[in-house]
Amino acid sequence: MANKAIEFNKYIEQDGRLNFKGAPDEIFIEAFKKIKLFSKPLSEHTVKAYNDDLDSLMRFILEKDILLSEVNVITIQEYQVYLANNFATRSLARKIGILKRLVSFGYSTGFYGFSMLEYIDKPKNVKFLTSETAEKGKNERRRLDLEDALIIIDALEKVVITKKSYRDVLIKRNKLIGFILLTAGLRASEIVKLKWSDILIHRDRRNDTVSFALDFNGKGNKPRKVPLYEKAVEALYAYRNSLCTTYSLYTEDFRGDDRPIFVSTSRTSYKEDMPHMSYDALYKLMKKAVRIAEANERVTPHWFRHTFVTQLLEQDVPLAIVKDLAGHSDIATTNLYIESMNDDVVNREYSKVDFGI
Repeated sequence: MANKAIEFNKYIEQDGRLNFKGAPDEIFIEAFKKIKLFSKPLSEHTVKAYNDDLDSLMRFILEKDILLSEVNVITIQEYQVYLANNFATRSLARKIGILKRLVSFGYSTGFYGFSMLEYIDKPKNVKFLTSETAEKGKNERRRLDLEDALIIIDALEKVVITKKSYRDVLIKRNKLIGFILLTAGLRASEIVKLKWSDILIHRDRRNDTVSFALDFNGKGNKPRKVPLYEKAVEALYAYRNSLCTTYSLYTEDFRGDDRPIFVSTSRTSYKEDMPHMSYDALYKLMKKAVRIAEANERVTPHWFRHTFVTQLLEQDVPLAIVKDLAGHSDIATTNLYIESMNDDVVNREYSKVDFGI
């Protein structure tokens, strides 16, 4: 890393501007990542997606037997045709967006002699609430009916087929994952990073009540607080008790415990702290449950998030509160969910309107 920093210094002008004219491709790419792509905190999932996008571009250029610095308008056009023929709409839009950012950065820093932006198609505006793999001519909403969601949550428990001593831990872990997905609306990347110390317990002595919430840093390291549903709390304690029974390093009191909530039991001894469950493991777990439940094969963990937000809106939770619970940076994102509310709900609400006629 230190050597790269020294290399970057060679391309800084006296006035502080970057000038990568004649720079090796690897130096330019590293600078692009550091200055443009990853200058702000991003989720592991986003970082992986962006790196995959760059890898797609570099593989294409390698097959053309040219350098990145030798990319021209013809290469740009051919690459866009390649993307259109090999990637679904949402991935295509993201990869073209990365291409535009790279070309723009290259022109502004002298890596390219002229701007090629006008030759890059504008990324198609994809409505993320619609499945990109739905049948042609149909709009499939990426959300679940509550009945279907609960069937998949039950199937998450059935995914566990091991007879080993930690079987009960995995069954209760998976059930809790399902409840958190449905009733808290967390992203999969946020769920796998949760720590026991992220659980906030509030005791109201006046009303003699206890409430639970997840208090954590979500996407973009943005602080977020989401109440825990009663059934999720029950599943949480059942899971913790199972950990205590199976692993001697766990106690019933999880306050101040900075270990991950959702753990991986693979390659772990009973005397070790277990690592957190990976994003890929959670994704594969959901796919197995979907197959067992004989549900829509396109369902992913994120469908539960869409279901969570839509349920809040359909049950008259104010838009501003839904925005905060979902961790949306812009209320315009929350507004998109209103489009996914089914006709029955629209008709029900419309019937309440009195036009005085």
